[in-house]
Amino acid sequence: MEIMTDNNIVLFDYLNNTKINGEFNGSIISKFKEYVNYLIFSDNIKISEDDGIQISQGLMVGFERDVNKHLAFSKKDDFIWRDLENCPLEYSILVPSVIMEQYDEGQFSDAFPFTITMLHTAGLYQKEPDGLYVDHLDFFQGEILRNPVGLFNRGICIADRVVIDHRGDPVFYDSILVGRNENDILEVSYEPLVNVKMDYDVVRFIIILGIENLKE
Repeated sequence: MEIMTDNNIVLFDYLNNTKINGEFNGSIISKFKEYVNYLIFSDNIKISEDDGIQISQGLMVGFERDVNKHLAFSKKDDFIWRDLENCPLEYSILVPSVIMEQYDEGQFSDAFPFTITMLHTAGLYQKEPDGLYVDHLDFFQGEILRNPVGLFNRGICIADRVVIDHRGDPVFYDSILVGRNENDILEVSYEPLVNVKMDYDVVRFIIILGIENLKE
């Protein structure tokens, strides 16, 4: 079964029982189910009846618990899930090339002044039901941070940069959005600006990716 809209190709979707067998290359975003809240960014994925789902050298991003605190991380690895029934992924989606072209065109130059690029991946914000949280939004108010990734209640935002405005709300610039519509169908779009209101309590985490993994 294949689900396609005008702006996305869904390769795997646990919720809608979607699975397209084959080998795919391009800009691929995979999200884990809610109980894990990890993301994987990769340029490849293989899906088959016999071998399950395989991703080579994907970049996993998320928060992990360390004693009594949560720490953001990003790491490259190979991922294989032979049993699709027990696969922890919620979905994998291939971002269309036209959206990637818009994203690439909107990126700042690395030489742009007053922009903060992290060497190591860091957590800007996180809130979880267990009561542990991270909140550095006030500390970076007014600053421009490169390579943010946001996980929301019903979607993902991958942006070139984020600015924390005077109200303490994150504003994402040059963004790729992935999420479900009112019918739980996955869609992906490009947005030059995404303003998120923290008062609405929709943000699960915001992570700033470090260039130590992005340049590998």
